[in-house]
Amino acid sequence: MSSRLYYRLPSIAAGTVAAMALATASAPTAHASSRKSIYDDDDDESIAPVPGTSEPVTTPTPAAAAAATPSKTELTKTELVNGVTIRSTDTLEKYVAAGRTWLAEHVASAETSLNAYFDKYLSAEKTVSTTVADLKSADEDILPGAIYILVAALSGSVVARNRNVLVRAAAPLVFGTAAFAYFLPEAYANTGKLVWKFEQRAPALAQAHIDTEKSVKDFAASVDTAVKDANSALESSVHTARKFVADTTGLQIPDEKNKK
Repeated sequence: MSSRLYYRLPSIAAGTVAAMALATASAPTAHASSRKSIYDDDDDESIAPVPGTSEPVTTPTPAAAAAATPSKTELTKTELVNGVTIRSTDTLEKYVAAGRTWLAEHVASAETSLNAYFDKYLSAEKTVSTTVADLKSADEDILPGAIYILVAALSGSVVARNRNVLVRAAAPLVFGTAAFAYFLPEAYANTGKLVWKFEQRAPALAQAHIDTEKSVKDFAASVDTAVKDANSALESSVHTARKFVADTTGLQIPDEKNKK
C-alpha cells in the first residue's frame, strides 16, 4: 500500500501545478475584459460642461480646426534674394514699410531744414563780408587809423576819470568818434551811411537821428557865427584903439587891414 501511495504523490503534485497554471493564465483575460483599452474613443463618455454654463464642451473636428487656423504657407511668404531664402509675413512687411517711410520723410525734412539754415548762414556771411569791404577805403590805412582812434578813446577815458559816471562813459566815445572822423574820413562817412540804412528800418530812431544831426549842425553854425562875430568885434576894437592912440599921441600905428 505504501508503494501505491508513493507512486500517486507525483501525479497529485503534477495535477496541482497544472491547475494553478491554468488559473493564472485565465485570470488576466477575465480582468482585461473589465478594463478600458487606451485605444478606445471617448465619444460615449460624459464631458464636463463649460465653466459657468450647462453646455458641454464641443471638440471641433479636424476639418473645422484646419479651416479656422491659417496654414503656415498662408502666413509667410518665401522669396529668394541673391541666393538666400527670405521668409516674411504681410503684417511684418507692412510695419517695416511704414517705418521706412516715416524715417525717410523725417530725414528729408531734417536735411531740408539744415540746408535752409546753411543757406541763411552763407547769406549772412556774404552780407557781412560785403559790408566790411564797402566800409574800407582803398586810400586809407586802416591799422594806423585804428591805433589813433584807440589812443584817442583812451585819452578821453583819462581826461574824464574824475568826473561822474555819464561823463566817464561818454568821453571815450566822443573822443574816439572825433578821431575816427579825422583820421579815417571816408570810412567814417561810409559807416554813417550804413548806420543810416539800419536806422531807416526804425522810423522813430531815424527821426531822432535827423533831429539830433540838425541840432548839432545848428549848434555848430551858431558857434561859428559867434566866433566870427567875436573876431569882427575884436578887430573893430583893435582898429578903434589904434585910431585913438594915433589921434591922441600922433603915432602912426600900422593897421592890419591896410596891410591886407
